[in-house]
Amino acid sequence: MVQSAATMARILFVDDDPLTLETLTKAVEVFGHQAFLATTGKEGLAIAGEQSPDLIFTDMSLQDMDGLALVAALKSNQATAAIPVFILSASPVLDAVDLAKAAGAATYLNKPIRLQTLMDIIQEYTTR
Repeated sequence: MVQSAATMARILFVDDDPLTLETLTKAVEVFGHQAFLATTGKEGLAIAGEQSPDLIFTDMSLQDMDGLALVAALKSNQATAAIPVFILSASPVLDAVDLAKAAGAATYLNKPIRLQTLMDIIQEYTTR
C-alpha cells in the first residue's frame, strides 16, 4: 500500500554503516515515506535543520559523536527540539534505554530493528 503525499513521513537516518542506511531507506520507501541520510552526527544536525524531518533515527556510535550527544544537540536547538528521535544500536550497554531517554530520545531500539517495529513507530509518531 503506497501512502498519499499527505501521510508520507519524512525520516532522517543517521548511521555510519552504508548497508544499514540502504536497508532502512528501502524499507521506508516501500511504504511511501521519504528518507534522508547522514553518515555523521554533524551531517545529521545539518540535514535535520534544513529538512525538518518528522522522525530521526540515529545509531548510538557515530564517527564524530555518539548518538546521545546528537540527541542532546537536536533537543537543544529550537528548530529541531520537537522532532522525535530514536536511538538504534547493537550496543550491549545495560542502561542504554535510560541513557537514551535522559538525553531526550523517544526510545532506544536494538539493531537489527524489525521492519514491523519500524513501521509501527512511523505510524504512531506521524499519524495525527
